[in-house]
Amino acid sequence: MHVDAGEVALGPADRALRAGPVDGSVRRRRRRAARDGPEAEQRGEDEGTGNDHGTETSISTAASERLRLSLSPRAGRLARLLPYDELQAVYAVLSGVLTVLLWALSGRLLGRERLLRRACLALALLVAAGLGVREALRPFGQSVSSFFVAVAIVFYAAGFWIPLLLLRSLRKPGSIPSGGRRIAFLLAVSVPLVALYALLVEPNRLQIREEIVPIASWPAGTPELVVAHLSDLQTVGPCDREHRALEEVRRARPDLIVVTGDYVGGPFFDTRPAEEDARAFLAELARIAPTIVVAGHCEDEEVRARVFAGLGLLYLEDASKDLDFGGGRRLRAIGLDPYKPDLRLPREPRPEGVACLVATHSPDATTELVGAGVDLHVAGHTHGGQIVVPFFGAPITLTRLPRRYARGLFRFEDHWLDVCAGLGMEGNHAPRVRLFCPPEISILRLHGSGSSVR
Repeated sequence: MHVDAGEVALGPADRALRAGPVDGSVRRRRRRAARDGPEAEQRGEDEGTGNDHGTETSISTAASERLRLSLSPRAGRLARLLPYDELQAVYAVLSGVLTVLLWALSGRLLGRERLLRRACLALALLVAAGLGVREALRPFGQSVSSFFVAVAIVFYAAGFWIPLLLLRSLRKPGSIPSGGRRIAFLLAVSVPLVALYALLVEPNRLQIREEIVPIASWPAGTPELVVAHLSDLQTVGPCDREHRALEEVRRARPDLIVVTGDYVGGPFFDTRPAEEDARAFLAELARIAPTIVVAGHCEDEEVRARVFAGLGLLYLEDASKDLDFGGGRRLRAIGLDPYKPDLRLPREPRPEGVACLVATHSPDATTELVGAGVDLHVAGHTHGGQIVVPFFGAPITLTRLPRRYARGLFRFEDHWLDVCAGLGMEGNHAPRVRLFCPPEISILRLHGSGSSVR
């Protein structure tokens, strides 16, 4: 691949990539100053750059030592529990204790023989308790974390503990009428099976979605350009799904790889396994083809600096770069900040015959790209909804766009929009589940269309 450096518009993040986390520390100090006041920036300046060099060296060494093991086919079979697994074990036990207490309370209120009503009441009380905790922690800025704690507790209760208590109660003869007994037994058996499928099976059903994307900026007959679009790795540590994803990307032989944000899934009291695995994964991608990365919402800038340092990635945060792949396949790649994107970048003039690809974490920015001369917008963030209800769609997509834009390739007015369902799942406090929404990689085959459709 040939890159014309004369046509490159470098932003602060692009320069930080070349200099490692030293230049990146300037951006971090400014963000701390915006959040905590000028004294935070002064503290950052007093710290100097020596610590950044030390951080880069130590993390690069640790990651390189683990690179081979973390990407082996048996990487998902860990000898010890990851911090995420330990945290989920605590939530599962806590959920069991609360469920038993509320099950006993519902028996006192409704009578022990009304099993289905007791199950519904116990679940409703758990949901109410979780929402109460979320509201209590909202003033402390912990509403998102506490929400996912509540989700974890309710998931383990509804998926496992309440069905277990139902089965235990059904063992007592005459505890429920025969018709209700059959319904209760069916629920007590089927619900845990669905929960296990969502927890253990669906997250590992990696799908490859191939799309043909006509590019109006290129004349007909322009050789194909293959772009592998990945998103939302959100790793908590090495797993076999990530190894298979790397194999599929190699098999596709892309000319360019774009990763649209969210690399580390936590839990954030100990991100070391997640950071090391994210580094190893991105290092392998960079060996396959030039790799563009953009910022997401999941981790802060300091974590991203440690993950990206020294890997040869092209980190575009409100920055652009012109790439020439030969055969008339010239492309301006633009990466936008997930919080305050510089929407002037896509509207800057570019030479004739240069296509424009914009990468963002959230697809919401696509409404602002209409009329900007963009050919293709790639985004992630939605996870495809992660949980999809048949004949309805994803109840939660975390985007302002209509539900149908949760995953897939779409024509959005004058440009193409590709939303990747991502490789990972919500991590940290949330149970990592998918249901009727498997992880995916988008393989986009860009072809010249020969005429403008703007």
